[in-house]
Amino acid sequence: MTSDDSQEEPLRPNTTGKHPKLQRVGLVKKQPKRPLNRRSLVGAALTKVFGSRWKTAAARTNELAAVTVPEAIVGWSAYAASYTPSLLARPWYWQGLIAGLSGMFGYQAGLWTSWTASVIAEQLGIKIKLKPGIRQGGTIAGATILAAAAIAVPLYSVRWHQRAARYSHNPGPNAFWAVASTAAAATTFAVLLAQWRATVWSINFISGRVLNKFAWQALSRLTSTLVVIGTMLVIFDQVIMRSVVGVATTASARVDLRIPDGVHQPTTPLHSGSSASLESWDSLGLQGKRFTCAGPSAERIAEVMGQPATQPIRAYASMNGRSTEEVINAVLAELDRTNAWTRKAILIVTTTGRGNVNEWSTSSFEFLMHGNCATAAMQYSGLPSAVTMLSSKQIPVRASRMLFGAIEKRIAVLPVDARPKLFVAGESLGAFGSNGIFASPEDMLSRAYGGVWTGCPSFTPNQVEWTRRRSTSSTVVRPVVDHGRHVRFACSPSDLLFDEHGAALDEWATPRFCYLQNDTDPVVWWGNHLLWKKPEWLDEMRGTQTPMAAMTWWPFITFWQVAADMTVCRYVGPGYGHKYHAAQCVPAWAGVLGLDPAADWSDLIDALNTDVPPVNP
Repeated sequence: MTSDDSQEEPLRPNTTGKHPKLQRVGLVKKQPKRPLNRRSLVGAALTKVFGSRWKTAAARTNELAAVTVPEAIVGWSAYAASYTPSLLARPWYWQGLIAGLSGMFGYQAGLWTSWTASVIAEQLGIKIKLKPGIRQGGTIAGATILAAAAIAVPLYSVRWHQRAARYSHNPGPNAFWAVASTAAAATTFAVLLAQWRATVWSINFISGRVLNKFAWQALSRLTSTLVVIGTMLVIFDQVIMRSVVGVATTASARVDLRIPDGVHQPTTPLHSGSSASLESWDSLGLQGKRFTCAGPSAERIAEVMGQPATQPIRAYASMNGRSTEEVINAVLAELDRTNAWTRKAILIVTTTGRGNVNEWSTSSFEFLMHGNCATAAMQYSGLPSAVTMLSSKQIPVRASRMLFGAIEKRIAVLPVDARPKLFVAGESLGAFGSNGIFASPEDMLSRAYGGVWTGCPSFTPNQVEWTRRRSTSSTVVRPVVDHGRHVRFACSPSDLLFDEHGAALDEWATPRFCYLQNDTDPVVWWGNHLLWKKPEWLDEMRGTQTPMAAMTWWPFITFWQVAADMTVCRYVGPGYGHKYHAAQCVPAWAGVLGLDPAADWSDLIDALNTDVPPVNP
């Protein structure tokens, strides 16, 4: 060993990350300690005072900063848009649910926008860095502004929803509504966000040792988004639409076994379910019992109308484990038993969902016909209307065509001068099914004498075609077709005689059909097209008093808003939402039957308001 070797500096632990041999020969200078700056001193002081809480707060700030600008802005915009005016005022919990769902939809859209942009920037070598202080300060300031605005928007929107509530004669929201709906929205958003992050974390954890990180990151985000969207669709299906596709028929059958107060077996042999009927009372189901036990007697009709009357016939059959063909044969057997073919008119009503019939419409027809009529109806599904509408809209169409065709065939063999006239009716999904009887508007005019449909959905083909044929000076809310010669759209009795500009319509000639559609009925104006297309009625109704005039179309948001209105569309005054009562049905049927819609029908309307019991939606 040389003297030089004996004086060689011993190796020290490598703490700089530099090559040890370079350190030893002095080619790398020892890094001097940096003096503490003001920010470091402040951080140290805060840590000393608050301990781990300060570190936790700093970590939370960094976590908050992970939310990029597109996610925050688009999510908040979607949330705010959900508070814009809609057709009906909603309770705070429904509004909060819609706002939370809308916010999450916007968040997901912004998330994918920012992630796509970051991937493109990475591929192009573009990097944008902000100092940590600026980043954290901007994040805190932005979060504070958005949080304040999250409360300000609902408070500001109260007056919009109060206006909609006053229009439909409903109590309006207040400051509590704004705060409570905000809390509900925040809760909904937080749950969905937690679900999204948990899914991302789970996938990333499983794929931790996979080489292709990019593919797994993309898959985790896509899967998580699909999970959240799936959750939102389930909420829409279960909560907003109030049912789930696939509800067991047995569960619906249990509901049909209920007998509410005031529902008793009919005493007249001319109603199904009576002691003389081929259909037992217990087999009719809930809606069938409501239908057959109701309706005016001959004495009541004579009292109200001031003329001798006949007892109306009501024929009804429920599924009760039978096929559609068997149910139709049961209805025909009831019509045979009651000798309905000798009546002046037969009204074929397409029911909704489990078999409900609008009593206001049917009783109006029976009073105006002085009882010389028969009404035929049937249950075609064991599922609620919302489920049937989502799962298979063709079920009511098929059932309606089969029942109408069977009755039409029976009438065709009768002498021409002894054939009863055929009329049709239906509400909501029933109106859709009833319209489906006819292949085209021309087919409708050639096969029936008339009909009244209430709350017909906007996706009904014949209604869409009639609306398309409207005059250019009319709107989709009150379309005027061929000067009102055969088909008329109305909300109030005056719409049966005059257009929106006050001009008189032409003489209403046989056959006559009427679509009753309220401007605040979400069943009429909702459809999948609201997701991507601005509806015509939004621009057409500007400057009017209807809530439509205050609405603004937003992709996806308007779809959710109008869908949410369905949950409250029956809890409004008559003539609003999805409520079609005596004051609308009586003039409509009067016009369809060739009577004067503008005549004084107050006695009949008062009688219906007294006789027809309220039915829960």
